[in-house]
Amino acid sequence: VASRVPDGWGPLAVFRCARGRVPPLSSREAAADEKLALGTGFMEYRYQELVGGMAAGLVQDALLHPLDVLRARLDTGVSSATARSAANPATALWCEAQSVAAVDGMRGLYRGYTLCLAASAPANALYFGSFKASQRALGDTSVPAAGRDFIAGLSAECAASLLWTPLDVLKQRMQVGPTDLGTLGAARDACRVGVVGLWRGYFAGLAVWGPFSASYFAMYEGLRRAMGSGDGATEASARQSIPAGLGAGAAAALLTQPLDCAKTRIQVGAVPRNLGLLSVMRRVYVQEGVESLWRGGAARTLWLTPGCAITITVFEAVERLLR
Repeated sequence: VASRVPDGWGPLAVFRCARGRVPPLSSREAAADEKLALGTGFMEYRYQELVGGMAAGLVQDALLHPLDVLRARLDTGVSSATARSAANPATALWCEAQSVAAVDGMRGLYRGYTLCLAASAPANALYFGSFKASQRALGDTSVPAAGRDFIAGLSAECAASLLWTPLDVLKQRMQVGPTDLGTLGAARDACRVGVVGLWRGYFAGLAVWGPFSASYFAMYEGLRRAMGSGDGATEASARQSIPAGLGAGAAAALLTQPLDCAKTRIQVGAVPRNLGLLSVMRRVYVQEGVESLWRGGAARTLWLTPGCAITITVFEAVERLLR
């Protein structure tokens, strides 16, 4: 069959021809089939982008999960006394890393990692797939390129947070709780108010990660255009993806750190359930000082900056490989 099909045919087109059930697809149908798209009309998800998103999430978590653990502990105030009294976020990060390693060893730095392996892949697939689908949906509109990337990033976060929020709720409870707290224990704790407890902090999360994703993708695509690689019009090499991802990730991480501090406290149940994001920020500022809002800033930036560069580079490489 391979010797008789035109170049550019996707696997579904070859399968249909080989089975002999239907006539071969036309060249136009074969080109469309190559996308193996899910959904039609306004939003179209392509399998290359979904697989690329899954790979990107798995690589990021494997390399950077310890920094996420330290960020959660510093944000919620369960860190060591030495870390809480540190003069700056970088010193707090170092002190907390030493404290966790001394008490629990490397195991303590990978709390909640097993859960990430199960849930992060589909969440990242939905995230990157939604971003690309939104870009295509807005491609024929009069929205400027920067505005289109901003809206697409925000749309991706709204969709992916439906999966990310339960993951974050369970993962962060395991990260800041006792060493022997497992996934089932964290789930029971979160569901004391019902299964809705798994989505506690969804809107607070959107208030944090929505602006993060929107500003990140707008800055990332802008940096790529400045380096000569248009948003989707031409191929992006790793030499372009890595510096653009680093710069955009660092800026977006710093801009949203105080919001992330409040969101993390809401999700782990460290504050009363009736408090919103701004109320928690005000409470932390009054009771602990402004430095507490920024204490996890170094861990968050060191986690997200390389994480953004890694995920976008892996995503684009896998998507290009499968295309």
